[in-house]
Amino acid sequence: MNGSTISGLVGSSEHDAIADDSLKDEDNAAWVMELEPCVREAWIERIGWIRLIDRLAENELVDSSSSEFRKFYSSWKWLLLWGRVKPGCAYQEVLNRICTLWFGTFSSPVDRLSIWSWNRYLKAIERYHEHDLIIDTLEQYEVMLKDLGGAYFQVLPFLDQPYWQAACYFGALDQFFNNLRDIQEDAQRGICYIPADVLIQFGVTREEIIQQTALQNPSYTKMMEFLLDSYLTGLRQKAYPLIMAENLHPSWTILRDWSVHRYHRIERIFRDCNFDYTQFPKLYWAEVQQDLPLLIGQLHQQQPMMRSPAKRFLGRDTSTMPPLLRAIGRKVIRVIGMVLQRPSFFGQESS
Repeated sequence: MNGSTISGLVGSSEHDAIADDSLKDEDNAAWVMELEPCVREAWIERIGWIRLIDRLAENELVDSSSSEFRKFYSSWKWLLLWGRVKPGCAYQEVLNRICTLWFGTFSSPVDRLSIWSWNRYLKAIERYHEHDLIIDTLEQYEVMLKDLGGAYFQVLPFLDQPYWQAACYFGALDQFFNNLRDIQEDAQRGICYIPADVLIQFGVTREEIIQQTALQNPSYTKMMEFLLDSYLTGLRQKAYPLIMAENLHPSWTILRDWSVHRYHRIERIFRDCNFDYTQFPKLYWAEVQQDLPLLIGQLHQQQPMMRSPAKRFLGRDTSTMPPLLRAIGRKVIRVIGMVLQRPSFFGQESS
């Protein structure tokens, strides 16, 4: 990867695993490089901040002598307390930029919400990047999804205030699929994000997940069917306000459509391999490598379409939509009608 790719620009690191950070970042955000220059730069900057934080926190997990995340977090808390960057602090350049964007005299409501979400994200990184992490309950798991993925999405640029809560749930959905995608990678690091109460309910142990022997337990399949057929359905339902939005910033429309295609790919391949998370990475990343050039090529050719209202994504006026995304739009529109008929849809909690 190089400076002409999103992974090259945000400093992705490559690992020995099939799913290195560079390929992950391309899978998540290769579309950013097709945006107009001024919009693209804003997205690259925010993604770069988030990638920096992730890398610093992961390095502390791998190397106990590292304290770079804690240095950044300490410098951020000073900025949050005093409204200015401490001279000579760690990562002063990044923090000066954040201060300029969000802490000005005429800060907007979205600027203040961005400060709150960024602080929430840093707290979550500190909380969930630890050895032997155990999530006790499904409710706590969803809090984690919102604190990590939800806050992450709220920090991204060009998010309008009316969609702040909706972006949180869409980000939680994104985090769920990232966790699903990375089960084996996390297991190799001694991490299992599946809540303890769900493991107990189905008679699967954390050790079986980490040791990658869970498929030998017949209850493992039932547990994954519950997570994908029951829990995921509710999580998707909470994300529908953003999925259905028709007046998002054009870059958010592309983000949403691209992401939904990625979620569908993850779920389809995971089901196709019968929930075998030891086989999933090889199958998934091979398809990503084939899929990305097609998606980028179609996005480049269809740029005016991709900037049109989201109604195209929901199955209306789809004649010029790239086929790979159009199929997802048809699937979404089929389930939206059913979900909207459920009384519980209109009574969902806000975040």
